[in-house]
Formats: sequence, C-alpha cells, structure tokens
Amino acid sequence: MTKKREIPQKKKKEVKGTPIAPWMVTFADMMTLLLVFFVLILSFSTMEQERFRAISMALQNSFGFQMMNPLNLIPVDNPPRTENVVAPIRPEPPTTENTGTENQLDALGNRLQTNFTDEIERGLIIVEHDEDHIIIRFPDDAAFGPASDWLEPQMVPIIQRVGDLISEFDMYVIVGGHTDNIPIHNQRYRSNWELSAARAVSVAHELTWMSDLNEEYLYVVGNGDARPIASNATPEERARNRRVDILLMERDITEEREVFQGIQQIPTYR
Repeated sequence: MTKKREIPQKKKKEVKGTPIAPWMVTFADMMTLLLVFFVLILSFSTMEQERFRAISMALQNSFGFQMMNPLNLIPVDNPPRTENVVAPIRPEPPTTENTGTENQLDALGNRLQTNFTDEIERGLIIVEHDEDHIIIRFPDDAAFGPASDWLEPQMVPIIQRVGDLISEFDMYVIVGGHTDNIPIHNQRYRSNWELSAARAVSVAHELTWMSDLNEEYLYVVGNGDARPIASNATPEERARNRRVDILLMERDITEEREVFQGIQQIPTYR
C-alpha cells in the first residue's frame, strides 16, 4: 500500500514594522489634492482675491482645520492682472420716473380726464386737481333748474358714472352744495342753506345709486352762499357760485379730522 505524498505549504512572509492605519491613506490623498489645488490657484495670473478668500473660508469650515492663506504669498510688486476682467453691471436704484407708478389721486384724476372728455368740453362737469385733492364740479345751469334740487335728466347718468369710478379708489368723498348770495324763501326752502344741502343730497344719492361707493366715507354739506368762487357782482359770477362740488381726498394719507378741515380747502373768491 502506497503512501500519499504530502505537499509542503509555503509559509507567509511576516511584515516587519508597524502596519499603516487605513485612514492615513485617505488623509494623504486629501492633502495631495489640496496641494495641487493651491498650486493651480497660485498659477492663475488673474486670480481674484475676494473669490479665493471665500473658497478658502469654505474649505476651512468643511475640513475643520486652519489652512495657510496663499494670499500672503502673492508678491506686492506683482498684483493680479485685471485689465481683461469685465466689471459687473450694478442695477440702478429705482426712481419714480422709470417705475411709472402713481398715487391714487393722480390715477383717479387721469381717469376722470380721460373718461369724461366730452362732458368736460360741453361744460357739464369741471375737474380740478392739485396735490391734496380733486374737485369735481357740477355747474348749476347744467345740473339743476332755478331754485330746484331736481337733477336734470342729462346729468343723472353722468353722476352715476362718476360714482362708479370713484368707488374703485379709497377716497373720502365730500359733496358740498353752494348757492349765490341772493336770499331764497319759499314753501320748500327757508334759506340758501336748505337749497344747497338738498342739491348736495340729490348728487350724493346718484353717486351711490349704481355704484359700490362706501357711504362710511361719504359726507354731505350744505354751504349756502358762504363759500363763493366769484364775486356775486354780475349774473355770470352768481351763476358760477351756484354749483355742487365733490371733494376727493385719499384715505390712506388723510386722517378723519382732516376731512372736516378739507371742507375749508375748497377754493373761494375771498
């Protein structure tokens, strides 16, 4: 009986010295990449310092250690080249001229002038506009009959259109009636105050009849002959004083107490 021949096994060579930890390989690779990174950055002749400083700070925060700032290695007599660098375009601050915005008072004034061009040319309404308010004026000879508070039929749709337009804006609306200085006394009216107040009420009713005008901010005033815009010396001047004015003031910049002061802002002859 033959014996099987045993094949001798080779012995493993023993590694001399201390074995390297696995993390050292990764650390060495990282440091090599960082070194290459900085060498490339320093080789750029048009390096921007601010951009590089931002990158350096980001790397410090990411890897958790302090790095040498290569900016200190740049010679003072060899600054980065900037002749080919295009300066960034900085946007100009907005101005009122190029934004095209307008406040409510200007917007409403422009709409009135545009929407009632024909009525203004025919003298049915007059629109006056300044920095503080708008006055919409209805002359007596176009709006009312002699000593009457009944509106002429031609004025009713015009006033309703005015009310519909005003309701689109946040305004205080003061409707004021005015007469001349000739006293009136009949079965219906005891004085010019009552006639002017009745005419103002007639206009206010039509303003709110077909519109969403907020009556909380609507005021009706009877001035009589107290606030003329002409001298009352001639029939033509007295006709100018007989009128109904609508005074408009912006709510967002006007306090309620100023509304009552605004009644006194209506231009007068005095």
